[in-house]
Amino acid sequence: MRIAHITDIHVERRPELGQLGNKRLAGALNLYVLGRHNHFTAAAQGALVEAVMAAKPDLVLCTGDLTATATEAEFVAAAALMEPIRTRFDWLAIPGNHDVYTGESVGRFAQHFGALAPVRVERRGTWDVVLVDVCHPDWLSRGWLGSGGVSALETVLSTGEAPVLLALHYPLRGRDGARHGPATRACIDAEAIEAACVKNPRVKMVVHGHEHHGYRVEIPREGGGAPIASIDPGAGGYAFLPEKKRTAHFCVYTLGEAELEGVERFAFDGERFVSEAGGAFASGG
Repeated sequence: MRIAHITDIHVERRPELGQLGNKRLAGALNLYVLGRHNHFTAAAQGALVEAVMAAKPDLVLCTGDLTATATEAEFVAAAALMEPIRTRFDWLAIPGNHDVYTGESVGRFAQHFGALAPVRVERRGTWDVVLVDVCHPDWLSRGWLGSGGVSALETVLSTGEAPVLLALHYPLRGRDGARHGPATRACIDAEAIEAACVKNPRVKMVVHGHEHHGYRVEIPREGGGAPIASIDPGAGGYAFLPEKKRTAHFCVYTLGEAELEGVERFAFDGERFVSEAGGAFASGG
């Protein structure tokens, strides 16, 4: 089974004046006054869709941040962007923190991209894809699952024997292998989620987004044994900025009956996505 993993597309539409209350005002200043809106481009986003379709995966998995500030206009645009993928391929998605940017935006992701639950299991081939939604409106950029959600995850992981790919928006660990931080923009329950994973041999890999420069780390398993692969492909909508060594990426995973067999990573060269020179993550980010 081949899975295309995309994340952090950040479709932007300039908000109207009446939408600039609360956190969205700070976000708009960051985007349009400080210039961060130049970090994501329609060229990269369109090329991403074309590349994913050309890859012909069995499943497309999106780990959030389809939008920038979660306005209705952004969700409409993001849904239109992803429509060619969603009408041709199997699709699973969870929101990122930017998709629930404010309280009034809650519900838009489900309306445009499908039903949500704190913990959801989808069988694909011989694998269970476990989708964990940890994103909520927050003045900071934190995520959390809560004790009830962690218990639900533990129950899910203890039920069945299929290998598990676990997907969430936030990393469990940073690129240095340590706990992801700072705490103001991390998942509060990362340690508890990881603890549920490392003690269960079903969990083979964890995939996420949130950090725009991709990386892969190995999470040691409780009691030894093969570690859990933790992978962030990097932002799929990032502009081509070679002078800053930044561009958009996505990954394609090849899953065997019970193990991750291969990882391909594709990078945007300003016109199209091409296979990363030297292999996945050879560029370092």
